[in-house]
Amino acid sequence: MVVFLPQPGTGSRPQLGAALLIALGKSPTARPVQRPSHRSWELAECWLAAEPVTDLVVLRADQLPAACWGDLAVLASATTTRLWLVETGAATTEGRAAVAAARGGRAPLVRPWRAGLAALAPAAVTDRDDDRDGFPTVPDVEFPQFRATARRLLSAAGFARVDAVYRGTFAQARTHAEGLRLSLLSNTSRADLADAVLQQLTIDATSTDEVLTRVRAAQAGLLAEGLFLDLRPPSRRTRAATTVRLEPRLDPSTVARLRGLCDPTTAAAVVLTRATGLPASQLCRLRPGDLTAHRGGLHVRLSSMLSYRVSARAAGLVRAVLARPSFLPPSNTSAPSNTDDVAGTARLLTRPDGSPLDDRALARLRHTGATHAGVVLPAASFRHTTVTDLHQLSRSGS
Repeated sequence: MVVFLPQPGTGSRPQLGAALLIALGKSPTARPVQRPSHRSWELAECWLAAEPVTDLVVLRADQLPAACWGDLAVLASATTTRLWLVETGAATTEGRAAVAAARGGRAPLVRPWRAGLAALAPAAVTDRDDDRDGFPTVPDVEFPQFRATARRLLSAAGFARVDAVYRGTFAQARTHAEGLRLSLLSNTSRADLADAVLQQLTIDATSTDEVLTRVRAAQAGLLAEGLFLDLRPPSRRTRAATTVRLEPRLDPSTVARLRGLCDPTTAAAVVLTRATGLPASQLCRLRPGDLTAHRGGLHVRLSSMLSYRVSARAAGLVRAVLARPSFLPPSNTSAPSNTDDVAGTARLLTRPDGSPLDDRALARLRHTGATHAGVVLPAASFRHTTVTDLHQLSRSGS
């Protein structure tokens, strides 16, 4: 649910769009990546369509011109958002007529404020963040001892929460085993595929302790299928074990900071970098068709065997790129949509004029966006991991 209060004198689409962007948590005055000006209405529509905004509440709506009422009604209809216009009873008949016209002749429903609050209460409850409770502190031991040590050290309630995450990740890891085993026989890099599998299994984590829990469960699950996943193999240069960064990639506080980015391309570039750790040279080649919806989040497919995942809490920051007009059929024509053609040939991350970003421009853009959002790039990576098929070793007698 989004609540916003238009400033006195708001009377045009750009002004109304700028107020909406601020209500959505954007910082439209930040430079150089965000200068919406005349694009504010277009950007507001993109973000409302991309983010899971169920209700848009406009306070003091009677101070807005009738044309703004109609614009808001059209916007809410296009983004499947419920529109609530809160007014003191001094609203003009022109405003209500504009809303009715935008809704196909259906007059707006007028409710007393108490009834309106009662209708909004369920939406306020579902918007609550369930990740505020801290994940229990878990022991930093290797995966064969992890579950037993956690059971011994944690309280019953704490272990129950840890074990639920552990068992779920353990089961998911076993489903990835066959793909990892096939990669050992293909041209796909073992390290790249192991990194992608661990990314998919840990991307939902909200703390370092939860990342560690998921990593240990992944190692145990793969071992149950005959695969040994070593996160810290000795370096060929130093002979010392490599270090592994276990911080969460898209925890709620990081996503909240990223929501301040107003430009969809900038936000998507930073989120995809945080989520996948991929270099700009690979991200700039992504196409809209490489993104598919998955359980509220997104799958980012690089090849038939290699894919990454964006968690549901951050997926809207990437979906806004797909909601840009360049990826949508023109609204002023009845010609059939060419969205499939565009998705198959266009680049995902482009300039406002639609021209593709090269790797250098994308690298500058995402680092500038990360600086404005106050996040660090790149995020955690498991690129030094190794996978060994124990079944092959037993057959070869090693």
